[in-house]
Amino acid sequence: MTRRFPFALKLGLSFVVVILVSVALVYFMTARAVTARFAAYSEQNKQNVAKQVCGLLAEYRMRTGTWLGVERLLSTQYTVVVNGQLIVRRTSLIGGDFSLADENGVVSVSTEEEKVGTTLTSDEIASGIPISEGGNRIGTLLIDDSSSPLAPAEEAFLSSALRSALLGGGIASGVALLLSAVLISQVLSPLRLLARATERIAQGDLSLRVKLRARDEFARLGESFNRMIDNLRRSETVRKTMTADIAHELRTPVTIIQGNLEAILDGIYCADPETIAPIYEETLHLGRLIDDLRDLALAEAGELRLTKEPTDVLALSRQVVETVNASLDRDTTVVVDAAAEIPVLDLDSKRMRQVLVNLLSNALRYTPDDQEVKVKIEADDNEVVIQVSDRGPGIPENELPHLFERFYRGDAARTRADGGSGLGLAIAKQWVEAHGGTITASNRPSGGACFSISIPTV
Repeated sequence: MTRRFPFALKLGLSFVVVILVSVALVYFMTARAVTARFAAYSEQNKQNVAKQVCGLLAEYRMRTGTWLGVERLLSTQYTVVVNGQLIVRRTSLIGGDFSLADENGVVSVSTEEEKVGTTLTSDEIASGIPISEGGNRIGTLLIDDSSSPLAPAEEAFLSSALRSALLGGGIASGVALLLSAVLISQVLSPLRLLARATERIAQGDLSLRVKLRARDEFARLGESFNRMIDNLRRSETVRKTMTADIAHELRTPVTIIQGNLEAILDGIYCADPETIAPIYEETLHLGRLIDDLRDLALAEAGELRLTKEPTDVLALSRQVVETVNASLDRDTTVVVDAAAEIPVLDLDSKRMRQVLVNLLSNALRYTPDDQEVKVKIEADDNEVVIQVSDRGPGIPENELPHLFERFYRGDAARTRADGGSGLGLAIAKQWVEAHGGTITASNRPSGGACFSISIPTV
């Protein structure tokens, strides 16, 4: 079984590691910088002292004319008593090992006895501090930097600076850990709330709402979560309604067919064409409903096959309008209003014809007898727009977003007097989108509804 680590533990460990690494890096860089700067300061201070000593040495040489006895100038003698014994000590004015050479580079005085009498090399003379008199070099002072230990006061100062840096790092770590704990709590609080809400949704409770007081990404996440719950509730409602609608739409023709067949079997009806004709009509209606459901399922699954070919949209629309006008038994008419030139499009003419028939049927259903339905066709460089508008009462604004849903009805009636399946607009939307276009519904300012189909030209 895989061991699970809480996200809070992972986040906390991440903060601890980052804080410790950051503090260690800052301490290392601070200690290195302080040590380097202090070493540079000490070296500069020794160089200044050495230059002052060189001035004394030049004065000594000018006064005595020789370097003999100069060692007494470069050192200080002091006496200490240790266990009743007098011990004489000498300390260098420079603070470390040094060598003094004459104008010829011969070492006259040195803290290292083996160097006395030796001759400095040209590199050593160049790196040493010159001792001049009247513009002439009369000697060279050579200081050994490696042999200059820090004074007790200097070591104490450097240790104090490093301890202060370490203490500051520790305090910064503590403050950072405290702030991290607060931050982790702020981060995990909305996540825990969302996790509990998700568990309740998984159990089927869609009444929950998440309330986050933050104004950051978590707030937007909470808003998206609530919208998701609303969509789930609406999808569940649509699913239940669709199931009831499908059952109702299938039950009606099946009940009629079953009742008539039972009446024929019982001898109540005779098996003549007049009795069988209604049964046949109901089977056709049932077949259309099944075909509509199949086409809708194929379209939503992206498996709807279209047989596209170059199609004259204007000619196709006129053919549909002529067929519809020929079938009307009232004064309402359908007219076509088109631009001078409409480009030829690659369409499945059969599917697009069914879309137009469906839209015209809906428009005629709500248009009074003395009015007309208009089919307007426009085109530009990017798309062809087909508008079907009627003179009816229009569509309530709250129903516009749902018109293209399966079995959607604006009223609460569960019967359909026109024998439709309630899938026409949903299927029309899928067929138009299969062509890469869009279909929308709106209300005309002068009254009536308008359905617009936009199909790209390329």
